[in-house]
Parts: sequence; structure tokens; C-alpha cells
Amino acid sequence: RRRNLQVYQTLCPGRSLWLPVWIGIFGTAVFFGRAFCGYVCPVGTVADLLALPSPKGVLKKFMGFTLTYAKYIVLAAAVILVFGMNNPRWAIPIRTGDFFNSVKLTFEHANNLWIARTVLVLAAIGLGIVVSKFWCRYRCPTGGMLDIANTLSMFKYFKTPECNDCAKCEKACNMATRPAEINCTNCGDCRDVCPVDAIKFGMEK
Repeated sequence: RRRNLQVYQTLCPGRSLWLPVWIGIFGTAVFFGRAFCGYVCPVGTVADLLALPSPKGVLKKFMGFTLTYAKYIVLAAAVILVFGMNNPRWAIPIRTGDFFNSVKLTFEHANNLWIARTVLVLAAIGLGIVVSKFWCRYRCPTGGMLDIANTLSMFKYFKTPECNDCAKCEKACNMATRPAEINCTNCGDCRDVCPVDAIKFGMEK
């Protein structure tokens, strides 16, 4: 089994692609913060397609703080797994036959821990149907890392002193946040709804 795992790790294209991909993500983060989440991330795209109109302020009012910062716990766990435990494989993707048959075989031969993790991730993404971008806002470890980079990025959307705190930008945002605050993806959807033109893009002074 160990030998088969070593062969898989050698042949798996993901093993050779993950480093350039992460360099690209963090390279863009230096300039544009969490823009990857707003424009490129495939999970974010799925979340956009799934999302239904929902009361965005409900979770933020009662549990928003706890849920928002929970993604940093997930981030810490991911860092330990990747760098501390050398990214252990709890499941080897089986690519035999059609797509659904391959997924079925992968689940059948996977470790129980991998199955539990996968179910939780899919459930969090599914929650995005009723809570706008639940996974992106509250659980995504990549989003947690990019949130940190967002505070240091060169170019971003930000509020000027003319802001009258009307919160229209927050209501229009599918991440339920404001420019340059936690979970902001620099998408710019908020700019056109600001009644006092207090949202700008560029280098914040």
C-alpha cells in the first residue's frame, strides 16, 4: 500500500502543479489581496450559482464573529497537515471508467477521516444555498490566508472619509462585508451602490 501511494504521489499531476498554483495565488495577493476569491476561485463560482436571496445580516448579527474567525482554525489545521504532517493522503483518487464511478470507488476505498472531512466541506458549500457563500466566508482556509494578505495588498477597494456608514455596500455584497474589511474580495460590486461615492480603488493612503 505504501509503495502504491509513493507511485501515485510521483505520477499525480497535482503534486507538480500545487506549488506554481500557490505561488500564482499569493503573487496576485500581494497586489490585489483576496481578488482570487472574487474572480477566479471555482468554489466561489459554484457558491455564486447556488446562492439564493437570503437575510445576510442574520448570521452576522447573532453568530457572525464566531463563524468568521472559525476559518482561521481551519487554516491552522491545514498548515499543520501540509507542513507538519507532509500532507498525508487519506484517499487516493481512483480514475477508472466514468466520472461518477470513479468518485464512488474513491469513497469506497477512502479513510473514514477523509470521508468525514469531505462531507463537512460539501455540507458547508451546500449551506451557501441559504446563507450567501457560507464556505467562503466562514470555513475556507485559503480565504483566511488571503484575508491576511488583503490587509497588506497594494491595490484594493477602500472607503474614504466621505463614507456616511449607510451600509448599502454591505447589503449589496454577497460576502456581507464592506470594502477593505474581513472577507472583502475586491470584486467592486459595492462601488456603484454607494450614494456618496465614498468607495475608491487604488493604493489606500
